Amino acid sequence: MDRAFLIGKKIYLRPFDIDDLEGNYLQWVNDGEILQHLASNAFPKTKEDLSNYVNNILSDNSYVFFAVIEKSTETHIGNVKIGPINWIDRRTAYGRMMSKESWGKGYGSEVLKLIIQYVFDTLNLNRIIDYAVSDNIASIKSNVKVGMEIEGTIEEYVFKNGEYKSVTILGLTKEKYINKKQETINR
Repeated sequence: MDRAFLIGKKIYLRPFDIDDLEGNYLQWVNDGEILQHLASNAFPKTKEDLSNYVNNILSDNSYVFFAVIEKSTETHIGNVKIGPINWIDRRTAYGRMMSKESWGKGYGSEVLKLIIQYVFDTLNLNRIIDYAVSDNIASIKSNVKVGMEIEGTIEEYVFKNGEYKSVTILGLTKEKYINKKQETINR
């Protein structure tokens, strides 16, 4: 496992490298099927655009950026970004982008489980939040499966495929994380 930082059952997370731009990442950010589930990326991206974005994230200590690697094949199957981190209020958001080939295999939930543990147990933050386009049922289910709670909806928040779509807000506090972890131990 190349520079494994967080290790799960089927995947591990390692630091994202500029060299990862040579892989499938550019294809993912320009794939309409992947983008339909994200609340961003309305414009096509060039390699230079993506390189600038990644360099900005990697040079900003309010972000943590990981490549998601499938353990059995050592294949880069996605990315996950934590941030921006508000170090005073001890809160953050996260975003994940997974290759279509990895969908439906539980990798997204495993990524989020690792991220939640890292956010609370290592970074000592108090809250994590996600915004999911409301018709992205798989993402919402994945969030809820690992303990995130639906906190509300922002109506007609993003414009996708010719229509305004709502966004579901999901969140988890450190106290609820600790309680859920304790419930699991006591089972």
